Amino acid sequence: MKTPFHLLAALLLAPLAAMHAADIITPPGDRNLPINQIYPPEAFYHNGKGGRVLDVTKPPFNAKGDGKTDDTQALCDAMRFVRDHYEDLAGEGYSYCGYKFDRNWIIYLPNGEYLVSNTISQGWPARAYDIKKGWANSGRVSVASPEAETPELELRGERNYGIRVVGQSRQGTVIRLKDQCPGFEKGKENAVLQFYLLKNGSSINQGNYAQNLTIQTGKGNPGAVGMKWNASDWGGIYNVAIRSGDGSGRAGLMMDRRNAHGYQHDIVVDGFDVGVEMAAGSVSHVVLEYATLSNQREVAVRVSKNETFCGRKLLIRNAPMALRAAGSAHVVLLDCEALSDKSLGPAISVEGGHLLARDIRLSGFASAVAKDKQPVVTGDFIGEYVSGTAVSAYADGPTKTLRLPVKETPVILPESDLMKWASVDDFGAKGDGLTDDTEAVQRAMDSGKPVVWFPKACYVINGTVAIPATVREVAFLWSSVYRTDPAQPTNLTAQQAGELLIKDEPAEAFKPALFRVAQSSDQPLLIHQGHHAGSVFLDHEAQRPVILEDMITWWIHTHYFSRSPGMLFPGAAAQKTSLPRLYRNTKPEGAPKEVFANMVMGFAGGGDDASLAVKNVHAWVRQLENSYYIVEVAFKHSDAWILGYKGEMATPSGTFFHASDQSRLELLGGLYHVRNGQSSLPLAVSMDSEVALSLNAFGGSKLHDPVQSVMLRDEREGQVTEVPETRFEPRRAIAPGEKIIPLITNTPK
Repeated sequence: MKTPFHLLAALLLAPLAAMHAADIITPPGDRNLPINQIYPPEAFYHNGKGGRVLDVTKPPFNAKGDGKTDDTQALCDAMRFVRDHYEDLAGEGYSYCGYKFDRNWIIYLPNGEYLVSNTISQGWPARAYDIKKGWANSGRVSVASPEAETPELELRGERNYGIRVVGQSRQGTVIRLKDQCPGFEKGKENAVLQFYLLKNGSSINQGNYAQNLTIQTGKGNPGAVGMKWNASDWGGIYNVAIRSGDGSGRAGLMMDRRNAHGYQHDIVVDGFDVGVEMAAGSVSHVVLEYATLSNQREVAVRVSKNETFCGRKLLIRNAPMALRAAGSAHVVLLDCEALSDKSLGPAISVEGGHLLARDIRLSGFASAVAKDKQPVVTGDFIGEYVSGTAVSAYADGPTKTLRLPVKETPVILPESDLMKWASVDDFGAKGDGLTDDTEAVQRAMDSGKPVVWFPKACYVINGTVAIPATVREVAFLWSSVYRTDPAQPTNLTAQQAGELLIKDEPAEAFKPALFRVAQSSDQPLLIHQGHHAGSVFLDHEAQRPVILEDMITWWIHTHYFSRSPGMLFPGAAAQKTSLPRLYRNTKPEGAPKEVFANMVMGFAGGGDDASLAVKNVHAWVRQLENSYYIVEVAFKHSDAWILGYKGEMATPSGTFFHASDQSRLELLGGLYHVRNGQSSLPLAVSMDSEVALSLNAFGGSKLHDPVQSVMLRDEREGQVTEVPETRFEPRRAIAPGEKIIPLITNTPK
């Protein structure tokens, strides 16, 4: 084995032909981002101006953050405040997954050391939904204690959603557990920060985040877990360090309750038996990128049930095993490095799970990969390995990933000069979810300030807001934007309709978006932390790199709530649109536009026949959630690299992936879920394009029926080739209809 060389990785990796130049600009590991997250005064709840940022050091919480005072109760009170100040939708006609988006809180911890002596959580009694009267007649239930959680309750989900714990900086915001703290002894499994309570977990715990903080588990706490986290559909952990004071502890980051979906980046875990443990069960999928995991006693990453996990740019040091995949777990590893001086075993152990590993550098392990405890890959470099059978649409075609060039998402640091923040309220926006704020928001955009932000929870945009080149960041702070007046082609002038015309799209789709990129620039535009319902959110009109982060388009089955005033939003969100979409390239002519999409919902939906496919872009996507679209992901004449995907259909009514007109679509890691029955339509369609897909199926209620009868339909120069589901193995023995797709490609010889 070669000696460690991480500090020189950027130079030493350059000659390796196996790795793209675009992949090695940033070496593996945490990037130690210098984030200092501050907010204008009117953003804070305690100032009484409608702000939604809860400063834990202000009333009614009054944490001290001095490293001496026990702040446990103050931090728990802030978590409980969030839970108690959301308004659920319950009763006849209400699905269990509905709640109002008229608040959307952020728990904010300014720099300081917050000493705690117990778990920080929302606390008992836990609140949940039951479905005793059916899916469309949800009820609320209170669970007094862990012992009170019984099967008779028919719980469908804990109401632990919209929990966003944001520190000012990772270096300055520290939550520290007292040394030798009762309740954290050997054999325990108690967390310092915990996002859930119920063993049953939840399918409605959307939007849970932890950002910009350090958790220290102290000394003499061998039963401690740094953080227990979960989230359905969207959520994340960004710029977080979890450290053990003496190396002991059960786990750094644990995800052991359904569902766990989200994007995690720039994570440090130092110490513990296990660095990152994922055991949340089916329909859980996480992408972890830019992480440094050091000094674990057993394993750095353990994926132990039937989840899917994607890791990229992971640096693992001094752990006896880098990763263990068990059960029917599906794991994708890209561009990682693992160094050990105490291992007698493999770097990666596949024990019933499935693995795709590419460009992995190793040092100090007996072997690279062991499958069912037998070495299958040796040496100190994994170029590309698939543990299952890779399938090509052609008998003589290559069974390798496409290796599309990967660009790192540009880092846009928070603006530290508050004079450069333009509040849309200062320019006349009401933010009441009823008044049309289009003109006020446009004035804020035209103010010349680089940051435009939204203090309140709901804003109506009935026109289209042009984003000029002077704006660098649009920060919604988890507010919602939507139309109350449908944008119809009949409302437009001939010139406006002509400007919106997009070749090959159906006439019904010619409607303006809420926002448009109006001016060209080489400087990237960051749009983040927002919700939107109906219509199209963004028209990418001018040539400028765009970053969409934590942007959520409400899916089809919530339209019932969105279109009725006082339900999901204060106003009725207009729903007369063929497809709610997050993004559209309005002018696909010319050079491809660059778009980065991280933890997004509703990006690249294709419509009934893929005619709404995203056209002529270079897209880099990290964690895509698209549910209840007929064609869920569609690109035309584009390059699209997707790391992590979760899709869902209530009935087998459509195709999940569609690539056409010389597109290249590479999707590595994820799952697709059809809850009822089998689809006669292909999982993926490629028309004169190239695809490479690695993911698995979750079959819902009919586990013995194949979810799709055809996995890939390839149309090339008038010839059609189909890859049937029979060429793939079941994901798990008890569900032969659920298929694992180790890798499927259609590149000709």
